Amino acid sequence: MARLQRLDATMRAAMRHFCAVVLAVAAQPALCAAADAVEPALSDADAACLGCHSMEALARSLPDGETLSLHVAAGPYARSVHGAFGCGACHADIDASVHPAQGKDIQSRRQYAIERAEACGLCHADAAERHAGSVHARRAAEGDPLAPLCSGCHGSHAVTPRTAYETCVRCHSADLAAHAKWLPNSRTHHEVVSCAACHAPEAPRMIDLRLHGGAAGWVVEQEGATPFGELARAADADGDGLDALELRGLLQRINRDAPGPRRLRGRVELREDVLAHGLLAREEAIRACDSCHRYGAEPFRNVTVSIVGTDGRPLRYPAKAEILGSALAVESLPEFYAIGGTRSPFLDLLFLLALAGGIGVPAGHMTLKWLFRKHRARRAGSGGE
Repeated sequence: MARLQRLDATMRAAMRHFCAVVLAVAAQPALCAAADAVEPALSDADAACLGCHSMEALARSLPDGETLSLHVAAGPYARSVHGAFGCGACHADIDASVHPAQGKDIQSRRQYAIERAEACGLCHADAAERHAGSVHARRAAEGDPLAPLCSGCHGSHAVTPRTAYETCVRCHSADLAAHAKWLPNSRTHHEVVSCAACHAPEAPRMIDLRLHGGAAGWVVEQEGATPFGELARAADADGDGLDALELRGLLQRINRDAPGPRRLRGRVELREDVLAHGLLAREEAIRACDSCHRYGAEPFRNVTVSIVGTDGRPLRYPAKAEILGSALAVESLPEFYAIGGTRSPFLDLLFLLALAGGIGVPAGHMTLKWLFRKHRARRAGSGGE
């Protein structure tokens, strides 16, 4: 009974706060910020929602004894990829005329997370379809309470673009050490190979050469600067993808105005980010070294050059696969080398010439020495007669 009274008091206070914010929105939209500062990018309707949900203490007690936090941080939500769509895009089942007096029937946090994951699929149908065949979905269907759902990997209200590596290690940090038991140079592999590149074995892969600023990390496109895509198109004279010379010209143009040196770091990634939702169990992951470490391996047939966009998403431009093995690209790609995968025909030719020279010179010397001795012997024999 005491719990119900506390819940009722909380909901009544939230309702009064909600009504006050709605009135403020109607009277003066510029003043509709909650205590923790709603960002101007939010609509009036979202500001009204956050008038209550920005309260950190706002929570709901559930029948199973758990507590479900109803707090939504306004700033992170406004900056998220969903901020532009508004609360109603995901919460269309909420009737503002009776909310929060008539709440949803929520039995547990897990049950609520499953329901919200179904809402994600309304917009992200392709990702939901891929996820349905993944090891995560299989374990969730088996009732594993730790099996991640959409919000488990992406969050809920503060969804921002992040790499698969950043997402995976939050739950699988222990696996980083486990890889070292069988994977040579595992630390480098984790840096240059996306988790999904091995754990989604049927997905097509590529090499993404991304601009890196050394200690500054990945280079992010700056507001007001010449767009990366425009620079890449200008460098790509024939419009069929950057070749080695064009890539060098692009880097020279970028570094001319950069505060520090920009270099390219290569990563093995999936050609389509959505395919990362179809992760399989470790037993089904790629373990064969020659899937990458051989000449003509599948990932090395597709190459892009990229920069991190202002919203966190990579901005990619196609490049010719030949640049990975071109002697002209050595200056442009000083930090990307994969044994076998980046094999250079030019260096192969130099090796063969060096090998031929190393064998040919001594062999030629010995042959000439033998011929000279034979000639001297023949002359000596003729003189004796």
